Amino acid sequence: MKILLVFDHPAHFYLFRNFYKYLKNNKIDVTVIARRKDVLLELLEYENIDYKQLSKSGNSVYFYIIEFFLRLYGIIKLQMNEGFKLAFGTSELVPLLTLFFKDVTSLYFNEDDDDVVKIYSYLTAPFATKIINPVCLKSKKWQKKRILHNTYHELAYLHPNNFTPDVTVLKKYNLTEREYIVVRFSAFRAHHDIGEHGLSSQLWKRIKILCSGYRIVKSLEDENSHQVAPWDMHHVLAFSKMLISDSQTMTAEAAVLGVPSARYNSFVGKISYLEELEHKYDLTYGFRPGQDNKMIHKINKIISKKNIHEEWHKRKMKMLSEKIDFNDWMVKYFNTLI
Repeated sequence: MKILLVFDHPAHFYLFRNFYKYLKNNKIDVTVIARRKDVLLELLEYENIDYKQLSKSGNSVYFYIIEFFLRLYGIIKLQMNEGFKLAFGTSELVPLLTLFFKDVTSLYFNEDDDDVVKIYSYLTAPFATKIINPVCLKSKKWQKKRILHNTYHELAYLHPNNFTPDVTVLKKYNLTEREYIVVRFSAFRAHHDIGEHGLSSQLWKRIKILCSGYRIVKSLEDENSHQVAPWDMHHVLAFSKMLISDSQTMTAEAAVLGVPSARYNSFVGKISYLEELEHKYDLTYGFRPGQDNKMIHKINKIISKKNIHEEWHKRKMKMLSEKIDFNDWMVKYFNTLI
């Protein structure tokens, strides 16, 4: 059986990395398709994962549309040559394979609510064989296609079964545990980001002054140079004082690692899995544009509290007691398919 994995974003690499290793260790024929997005190709090369690149990404919606059709043509041509039976991914290419090739079973993984990515949902869900969602998501359509799991994507690679933070990594960057703050800036260039907003330069100036007693470790999406190597970032994040971000994924990563975080963007209040991490497990805080003062107050409260990580550890352990290892779930689900 030939398996296809489609990676469009570094988060997709992490989501399927351990599953990919399982397939390879069990001598299963697996092909990876990837696009140049942020540090994705660097991560694949660092892990010595062979991949096929069907296109080069651009920095606008116009280039995204052109790239989409180039990738669609490329994956159709590849399918005709290889004859994949199962396709996994969060990319729109995965369900579209089933549209053109009825003998392909497409497993479309998504952790965003349909209302948050409306266009994307209508482009993917009608064609997917199965839609794999966290149980906390709000879904109205395509109910018969949905396979629900009680966990988060981030627990496919940051669950304690799959990841152990290494404090010695900090020496590479001259960092001291809990004496630095990680800041993540998103590019907001995806198609679903049109009209959405993140951290402004004015708010960042205020935050920077507030955090003057801590070293700042910056992570900028789509930058060519990196203060921290991509493969070290989760270790660095795990031992930080807190995360300040306008990124969905890194906020969830901090939460499941038990690191306090403050997120600022116009998606706050709309994304169910982040709402659950915030309001059920108290592991993160979200702020919408216009709530600058509330965010400043919360950041000040977090950095002023000395034993805050003991408190967050307890909250993390409560969350982990109620969630499952998502990679283990994928492996078991895969075995039911074959």
